[in-house]
Amino acid sequence: MSTTNLNNEAAAFNKNAITMGFDALNAITNQVAVATDTFLGSAPAVPGEWKKVITTCVKESQKGLVSLKKNVEVGLELDWTSKDASAKAIDAIENFYKDAVSQVAAIKKETTVLAEANSKNLPKEAKSIVTFWNDSFNQGFESFQNFVDQNFALARKVTADVLVATQVVEPKVAK
Repeated sequence: MSTTNLNNEAAAFNKNAITMGFDALNAITNQVAVATDTFLGSAPAVPGEWKKVITTCVKESQKGLVSLKKNVEVGLELDWTSKDASAKAIDAIENFYKDAVSQVAAIKKETTVLAEANSKNLPKEAKSIVTFWNDSFNQGFESFQNFVDQNFALARKVTADVLVATQVVEPKVAK
């Protein structure tokens, strides 16, 4: 068996294993969603806002799994021997990051609503603590997001600089 055939067989095996693994994880998360809905439906003591947040977290987790599968499959399709493999890898990682950020943003929105709804009846002093904690948490996430965005920009610049520096100048053919 040639090296190319062996590599193709290994890649096909890996793709199949990943697909089967993600299919199993999807089945499990679907069951978790059903069990969560059933449990929350039978627990009248759980406030409605909390139920909504929990349901949102489960749904965003399912979206995250789909996104992860898609981005792993894209990573398997990359030609890691090409000159622009590094740039394509950064693109793949950044796309996954953007998907993850959108899911966290949806959860953040729900927790903000929950914090506001649950702090209405608290004394003024306690309400300010809840608001401060929630704002601090969300501000920390935004700071982290800005940091990661700057790292992606730097990675793109360094990758482009390295590609330019390593290109071999081909001799011009005399006419």
